Amino acid sequence: MPDDCLDLGLSAVTLADRDRLVGVLAHHPQPLSGYTYASLVCWAPVFRYAVGLFAGDTLLVSCRPSADPGCHLLQPVGPFPAELQQLLLARARGLPYPLRIISASAEFVAQHPGFVGHFEVAPNRDNANYVYGATDLAELAGRRHAKKRNLIAQAVKLYEWTAEPLHPEHRADCLSVADDIATKRTPESGVTLDQETVALERALELLGPLELQGVLLRVAGQPAAFSIFERLGPDSAVVMFERALRSHKALYQVINQETARVLVRQGYAYVNREEDLGDPGLRQAKLSYHPSRLEEAFTLTLRR
Repeated sequence: MPDDCLDLGLSAVTLADRDRLVGVLAHHPQPLSGYTYASLVCWAPVFRYAVGLFAGDTLLVSCRPSADPGCHLLQPVGPFPAELQQLLLARARGLPYPLRIISASAEFVAQHPGFVGHFEVAPNRDNANYVYGATDLAELAGRRHAKKRNLIAQAVKLYEWTAEPLHPEHRADCLSVADDIATKRTPESGVTLDQETVALERALELLGPLELQGVLLRVAGQPAAFSIFERLGPDSAVVMFERALRSHKALYQVINQETARVLVRQGYAYVNREEDLGDPGLRQAKLSYHPSRLEEAFTLTLRR
């Protein structure tokens, strides 16, 4: 069940919320990947999200991180008037634990110094988002991408693949690939593999209603890799999920490039490939693509 820890009238995220939440998020696009309607829906079973709109244009989201028994908040999205700030602070001080605001952007921290001043502010490197130039990922030009080009060249010699748009009827194909993933979550990771699988299955189930897009790769006619992505902002897309079979060399590099090529054709300038969740292998892999920037994330903890 979702949590309404501050008694704000928050409720579970449903498909019926789509129009009103998408409108607010489109009007107030956020740099961090967790602030999209599809992300909220897909991860709701894991983080027990509850949502509510205030004055029609301010989105509040409560959450319960699995490693924390308390109920906390994501960063408010949209206008954040003084009366709402005071209400949140008053309700938070009535909790038996210090409220945390999770995944706050640098922009939010800078825009609301009076509110943020009531919190300890700590950068969360594990939740920082990797942002790349879409053309950089699509073309892999220059010396810094030589290893990626070499890996893809080896794949070209080993097998042939086809790339096609992902559709709801491909759900079983994607799940067959997801059963044989190449990345394992470490104990230090903020999200377990089982939790991520829950979110992935929900994304595949609701691909159409959530208007998610993706790429499916086939090798010898069989599903071998896929990606799922969506619009994040006016010039950026976010890759929510990516999977590839371990049995084929460099498939992760191939699906990464094929996805970027689609996004370039759709007019996106940037690709947000989300966070590394503290996984050392995932961090190394994301850094090896030389992001144009790391979008900072902060955790705000109420001072008692």
